[in-house]
Amino acid sequence: METIVIADTDVIIDFFSGAEPIASSISNLIKGNHLALTSVTVFELYAGIIGKKRLKQISDLVSILPVVPLYHRDAEIAAKVYNELKKVGKLIGNQDILIAGICLNHDLPLFTRNSEHFSRISSLRLFNPGDLKSQ
Repeated sequence: METIVIADTDVIIDFFSGAEPIASSISNLIKGNHLALTSVTVFELYAGIIGKKRLKQISDLVSILPVVPLYHRDAEIAAKVYNELKKVGKLIGNQDILIAGICLNHDLPLFTRNSEHFSRISSLRLFNPGDLKSQ
């Protein structure tokens, strides 16, 4: 695997909690320098955090992973996704739409457990942890 994979918030929380098999998949992606976060995911991770242990986990992770910011073009693409989903009555959360916009603009796959929502975006590639075995 030669690409970068964007991690959604849910799989990072699983990583912090040690929930398998996601935790091992995230660990392997980190070791292979194949994992990145979006600035939206960083926001979601920090929002509402109270405990010092979790705050340190987030800070440590953010310090070693690339963070893809939300650029103007990402926001444009996300707005198109929003409008398309709204038109068919299948909206998902705004943060998820922004994450999808970043992934789409940079042609990066998204690693998420929330495939029910993200699969509504037909052009978005979802990462399958089974892809790790082909490294």
